[in-house]
Amino acid sequence: MEIPTKSPVSAAGIQPHKSGVNYQHGPAAEQSDGRDIDGIVPVLSMGEGKFVVTATGNTMKKNMGSLTMFAVCFNVCNCWAGTASSLQIALLQGGPASLLYGMIVSSTVYLAVAWSMAELASVYPTAGGQYHFASILAPRRLNAVISYTCGLLTVFSWIAIAAAVTMIPATQILALASFYHPHFLPKPWHYFVLFEAIVIIILAYNTFLLKNLPRTHDVGFAWSISMFIALTIVIFARSSPKADSSFVWASFINASGWPDGLCFLGSLLTTCFIYGGLDAALHLAEETPNPRTAVPKAAVNAVLIGFATAFIFTITLLYSISDFDAVISIQGYLPFELYRQGMRSDSGAVATMVFSMGLVFFVLNAVMQTSSRLTWAFAKDNALVFSGALGKIHPGLDIPLNSLLLNTALVAVCGCIFLASSTAFNAFLGSLVVLQQFSFMIPTALLLFRRRSSKFLPADRKYALPDRLGWCANIWLVGMSILLAVVFMLPPFRPVTTTNMNYTVVILGIAAVLGVANWFLHARKQYQGPRIVLEN
Repeated sequence: MEIPTKSPVSAAGIQPHKSGVNYQHGPAAEQSDGRDIDGIVPVLSMGEGKFVVTATGNTMKKNMGSLTMFAVCFNVCNCWAGTASSLQIALLQGGPASLLYGMIVSSTVYLAVAWSMAELASVYPTAGGQYHFASILAPRRLNAVISYTCGLLTVFSWIAIAAAVTMIPATQILALASFYHPHFLPKPWHYFVLFEAIVIIILAYNTFLLKNLPRTHDVGFAWSISMFIALTIVIFARSSPKADSSFVWASFINASGWPDGLCFLGSLLTTCFIYGGLDAALHLAEETPNPRTAVPKAAVNAVLIGFATAFIFTITLLYSISDFDAVISIQGYLPFELYRQGMRSDSGAVATMVFSMGLVFFVLNAVMQTSSRLTWAFAKDNALVFSGALGKIHPGLDIPLNSLLLNTALVAVCGCIFLASSTAFNAFLGSLVVLQQFSFMIPTALLLFRRRSSKFLPADRKYALPDRLGWCANIWLVGMSILLAVVFMLPPFRPVTTTNMNYTVVILGIAAVLGVANWFLHARKQYQGPRIVLEN
């Protein structure tokens, strides 16, 4: 059987460009059942890099429109809700002013991320995202190891996102239990049991319902925006007395023990966390019929709308604080105390918590769906042990079931860390931010290495920044990624004890050990670089 090569189109919609990115003939492809296909397979030759396009394989239905793609990206980040969930870190590391101005700084970093990834995705929209970009841009002799490293960083970052977000509803449930039963003191095993129960519920929904209910993400987006509008209006109207503007805009509070500069940089963890999962649209590129336009727009709009909602909601919360000492000294769930002060109503705060749990349900479904697609893409490229099983689509469910099960198991294991440390949530925040920043930095640094050449960024691409703005965005992203990675691995408070130490280094170390082991046991000989399914 000869593969048509007259007008090659990948599963993600990649087309040849006038810039010199040409399709060439390569060795025979292999079918999903393992049989060789007689004939040739297009090989996308990118300078010194090599991008192999297979002729056939496991694909999924393209049932995501542009709005749903944006909804997934927005749902994963949910910037305004993420800010409320992690406020305590920023309030102790810099206070209100640090939170607001830090949000502006972080948003410029992630706007640079969105712009950089959008330009690449408009040319190469695949489920692999960052590590596919890295493979295309890397020198030939380093192609496999660089793209493998980038892919591994991306996979582990999504595991960390899932673990961090899963902890939020567990904390919310126990906060309500403590409110109604003041003598109840949650123990680590309480968090652990709830954490694992939530993991199982999300697995069941992703397995049996999500694919048949594509509007789930649209409903989640509507839920989030409705909650944001309602809470902003209610808290602003009900809060009394309101905090002084000097407190909101000029109050810097350093309870970290670090110098003020490091304290401010450390507070950026909260405002970087709210953009965790910004690459969601990249990894769902093969489930939309128009990825070269839908993916870039989803990523950029998620940052713009996310910043607007988070900034407005944060200002509203800060002005509603009537007893700051009660907020920073609370032993339980800080947002609950903020809602109580802002609404001047216990029942209103409880209702907000319940609706917030519902919102996290949509976030987790989007996170687990996206992360399973990423693992599936990595396995399709034969980068993981048991790639043959992990790279398959379940014929009846039309989902990468094995990849979903693996990710769920890894998230469940992460729950064990909560048994050992009260600062585990902070560690997962730091880990996901560091891992994702480096996964974004690698292809961006390679793009700078290629001097943003039109050979890799064709002039006729669907999403293009002005050249100077593109250079500035790429350089800002690379520089800030390195700086923030160092800062976020420092202990959040001094003096350092076993209970408040930063376990981010431990989590990153475990990820590194697993990645190196997988490389020498499997990927070093089996991984040849990204593969994309050829649709026609």
